[in-house]
Amino acid sequence: MNRRRFALSALGAAASAKAADSIAKKTSSSPAKSERKEWAREHLKGMGNALMPSFAPDFKGLDEEGIRHDVRQSIKHGFTSCTVSAVGANAQERTRMMELVREESQGKIETAVIVGGKADEAILSLAEAAKAGCSHALVTYPASANPQTEDEVYAHFRKVIDSTSMGILLYGSPENSLRRFHPSGIPLSVYDRLADHPSVIGMKLTHPMSAGTAFEICETLSDRLVMGPVNLDLLPVLAKNYKNVQWSGQWIVEAVQSPEKPYAVELMDLASKRQMTQAMKVYWQMQPLIQAIYDLQAPLLLHGSHPWAHMKYQQWCVGGNGGLLPLKAGPYLPVLDGAARQLIRENYKKAGIAPVDRPEEEFLVGKAAYSKGVRGAGLADRPLYAG
Repeated sequence: MNRRRFALSALGAAASAKAADSIAKKTSSSPAKSERKEWAREHLKGMGNALMPSFAPDFKGLDEEGIRHDVRQSIKHGFTSCTVSAVGANAQERTRMMELVREESQGKIETAVIVGGKADEAILSLAEAAKAGCSHALVTYPASANPQTEDEVYAHFRKVIDSTSMGILLYGSPENSLRRFHPSGIPLSVYDRLADHPSVIGMKLTHPMSAGTAFEICETLSDRLVMGPVNLDLLPVLAKNYKNVQWSGQWIVEAVQSPEKPYAVELMDLASKRQMTQAMKVYWQMQPLIQAIYDLQAPLLLHGSHPWAHMKYQQWCVGGNGGLLPLKAGPYLPVLDGAARQLIRENYKKAGIAPVDRPEEEFLVGKAAYSKGVRGAGLADRPLYAG
């Protein structure tokens, strides 16, 4: 039994053993309630993806039709929300992208953003997102900060959260500067205090999170916040044993499903209803894809990076716009080469999903641009792409 399997078994046993005691304790208390928390319990359900930009061939502006296509595609997938992840875009393009997403969604899908950095920067980003019509935001702690006390961390979050009327998601992801407060690098005591805030609605549990960390977080916070596990290996156990495990989002959900076979949407729906026998049937159908995205992405997240080019390719393989992002290769920013593209397509096929049968050149320039006659020769560059 490998480490991940052992951890999952341990989580299941621990959660089952403590379930009755945990429920008794939490039902005897009065969990924080607010209009925004009630909104989250009603609307923050199912799956939500990460929506990346599409760019013009010269990378000097957005491909607006490509972005609109990806919003429509997100709706076809059955996602209930999408998060604007404006990687490679400047501030003006980021704002325009948020506007495009809200215009195209027309109330069919919620829109979120991710904000971080120093408090004043995060406050400005939240104000722009609220003006663009976003419903909620994930707030991260600045990696460059070096807090000496938990009160310092709490004060930072309160300054940011109190600046907006938007719903706020906390991020369950480690920061080295926060390990002095909790071995995981996640400030759990601070989050415990913030969970009672009327604007704090949920928490995203990062992909490489250990089973033990997920267990402790859910024990502490799941009575007040919507829990959003990204690692779908953890989903069945967490959903069975804790309330408010009903959503997962802000990641490349297209890596594990297609509009025709919306495995992740189905898995979350069944698990949140505790229909575990049916949920596990769906889980095993999609398991090759769950394993593949974990193997690709989890190691990079530990270094604060993502496989951005691979993510765009995965979206394109199941009908998205595709296209390249203006990024430079780095130690933890992998290049999308021929072997990687072939592996992605093979993994879809293992799970019974037929990837799009289109020229690779369509991915390079983006579906919308390709339909207008743009070809690979018209690209100014081919960043993070080989072969």
